[in-house]
Amino acid sequence: MSSTRAAGPIPEQLQHKFDLGLWHALFNWADLTVAVQNQWGGPDSSDKRDWLAGQISELFATEPATDAEDVEVMLLQVLEDEFGVRLEDETEVAVAREIMAIRKEIGEGNTATVDALQKKWEERKGKEVATGSVSIRESNQEGEWDSVDEESDEDENEDVDVEMGNAPALVPAKPKPEPEVDEEGFTKVVGKKKR
Repeated sequence: MSSTRAAGPIPEQLQHKFDLGLWHALFNWADLTVAVQNQWGGPDSSDKRDWLAGQISELFATEPATDAEDVEVMLLQVLEDEFGVRLEDETEVAVAREIMAIRKEIGEGNTATVDALQKKWEERKGKEVATGSVSIRESNQEGEWDSVDEESDEDENEDVDVEMGNAPALVPAKPKPEPEVDEEGFTKVVGKKKR
């Protein structure tokens, strides 16, 4: 097992500090901040960040043996499921380590890191962290294929319309010959070829 494994349960009186530390760790994660600012998780992207902090807190409460790798997996999964982001920069590793460090300190009754994060946030007056180092590369294969299909369908329909042109003018139908009735009142049947 690694040294990032959680120690013991979080003292109840420090649970609030731990939750605050989780929130700050996520708030300071530039990749998540970009996703929230651009509302990749929809109009409630900020709420999803708060929800993620709660989910991590709950993970530790239900599974005290949670380690950094478990946290990394959760971070990646939520970013992909809720924000449509697939990370390749491995920043989730640093965030998970920070969360584990906060977890360890809180477990020992130490709130120094959380207090420092809180002070830093207050100095920024609650503004989002700088995201200048985040590199974004869009890759939506389904969307690309869909747009190609839609364009080709439109092109085919346009070609058909152009080839058909205007419909020809209507020509009056040949008048039907009057039915021939013989002396006894029977109607004479005339074949189509003889008309």
